[in-house]
Amino acid sequence: MGRTLLLPLCLLICTPAYWALLCFQCKSSGPCQVEECAPGQDLCRITVMHVWEEDELEVVERGCAHAEKTNRTMSYRVGPQIISLTETVCGSNMCNRPRPGRARTFAMGRYLECISCTSSDLSCERGREQSLQCRHPREQCLEVVTHSSLEENEMEEHHTRGCGFLPGCPGPTGFHSNHSFHYLRCCNSTKCNSGPVIELQHLPPNGVQCYSCEGNGTHGCSSSESSLVSCRGPMDRCLQATGVKGPGNMNFTVRGCATASWCQDSHMADTFSLTHLSVSCCKGTGCNNPASNVQYRSGGTSQSGPDALSLVSTLLVIIRLWGGVLLWI
Repeated sequence: MGRTLLLPLCLLICTPAYWALLCFQCKSSGPCQVEECAPGQDLCRITVMHVWEEDELEVVERGCAHAEKTNRTMSYRVGPQIISLTETVCGSNMCNRPRPGRARTFAMGRYLECISCTSSDLSCERGREQSLQCRHPREQCLEVVTHSSLEENEMEEHHTRGCGFLPGCPGPTGFHSNHSFHYLRCCNSTKCNSGPVIELQHLPPNGVQCYSCEGNGTHGCSSSESSLVSCRGPMDRCLQATGVKGPGNMNFTVRGCATASWCQDSHMADTFSLTHLSVSCCKGTGCNNPASNVQYRSGGTSQSGPDALSLVSTLLVIIRLWGGVLLWI
């Protein structure tokens, strides 16, 4: 009798509090294997890149994704090529299982017509825009801007226009500091994303100043290294984000100006490759002062960060392989 009662009692006491999601992990080349997702990674994902020119190239990756991840698409032109990216997520064990045969994952309808160009061939900066037909009914015309100058004497600037279905639309949504500028705007009429490319200095000051820095508490984001920056355009909230970055799990802090949407979503995690992320925003000049213990009044989410090979990371690989653009989403 005692042994009979012992088994259900052990099932209650000995069962671990956290059951990890199981997802297939597949790089762009190599076999797939089942792996446990880290805490906070509660979704499985399938990330697909298509490159069309005369022939079609397809690259597929599978893995885990953080709980805030949603389905998304983007397509754009690079010279004669059309690059299309999709990411789909699901929430049950091994739901991203490879299927037999070659199933097309990118819709092939013809919907909204948008302007497309990229910094990789300087077509955006030189006004050499082309037309691109969207392939999914939910896609809108997009403009994605990413500037980064954190490393000394090193500036990365990327402008991309095309079609897509991204979180943050219709926007605009964005963030800027002394070191970087990330911006997304979407619209839903024919070629509505035309015109001069968006530059931070062309957005008008909005009267708010926020503390700006990127780094850790002793290098890059200490009190002495944080300085006030004049906020521009719709980025009228002061933001502070803290998390863990890189294989060494170094603490990392970001401060700057942001739209309200950046205080709620996973944009900071995707953009800065942070895990165990906490984001807070406040209203009013200097309210994200690193020397104060201010209680932030809006935003304030805490979440575990994204998988190491999210759509953003996949595009970082594309930059190196194809001279493509950095897609921040």
